[in-house]
Amino acid sequence: MNRAWQLIQFVAVGFGNAFIDLGVFNGLYFLDPTRNVNQLVVYNTMAVMAAILNSYIWNSRWTFRKTVKNRGRQALRQKTLFIIQSLINIAVNDAILWLIAPLIVETHAMPHVMANNIAKVAAMFLASLSSFLMMKIFVFV
Repeated sequence: MNRAWQLIQFVAVGFGNAFIDLGVFNGLYFLDPTRNVNQLVVYNTMAVMAAILNSYIWNSRWTFRKTVKNRGRQALRQKTLFIIQSLINIAVNDAILWLIAPLIVETHAMPHVMANNIAKVAAMFLASLSSFLMMKIFVFV
């Protein structure tokens, strides 16, 4: 039951992260609409960074609370590994968005906003899955 509860907590935090991630991404897009995928990646990076900050706060204090080290060498190790997994998360997220967004626009007759959000959700899902595995296996052990 403990592992199932931890996964439920992670998913709950993930929904909060998704709300922040999509909110920042779409807010930036609303302020400065673009069809340039590179600019979308910049918006995505900023949105993911906001979600990662939320993720660290909630996952370190709730989901993985029992395995978080508060002092010394272990704390530094956890924070360093969290930063590394965060950078990997951003790279995975940006790469998926960069690859998928133009394909959706080209192959489907839909507005750019919808295509961008479909690509964003796919990127969020795949990057979140990789983040959970990295946090579970490497960071909060």
